[in-house]
Amino acid sequence: MIEHLLRFVAVGSVVIGAVAIFITVRNNSLQLGAQIFLAYSDRVRAIRRGAMFNSGDPEAATAAIYLIFEFYELRRRRYVSGSIWSIWDADIADLLRTEAFKAEWDVLRHNFQNHPHFRRWVDALQQTSAAIKP
Repeated sequence: MIEHLLRFVAVGSVVIGAVAIFITVRNNSLQLGAQIFLAYSDRVRAIRRGAMFNSGDPEAATAAIYLIFEFYELRRRRYVSGSIWSIWDADIADLLRTEAFKAEWDVLRHNFQNHPHFRRWVDALQQTSAAIKP
């Protein structure tokens, strides 16, 4: 009887430990996602303040392209959850479809030859926008 009780306690301890580890890892992932979101929010805000595409400034367009690339790669490598990505997904897609971005993308596309996922994603978004236009 005592032997069964000790086994039950041992199994219970393992289960409680596993649940505690799961909760810790989950909370850490949520916190990391929030920190990434806040860091990128600040960068996006700075780019917006520069009114990058209203003035046609190529440096601002380049900064936006690299910002989107970094955020895309963080998402692709699962550092950014789908729920965080969805906050900016539509805005990013709209930005990628602007004429100012398309012009700068034609110039900078070759810089991303080592990142085929990103190139395909941007190209697909731009083709989608071309198919939607009347």
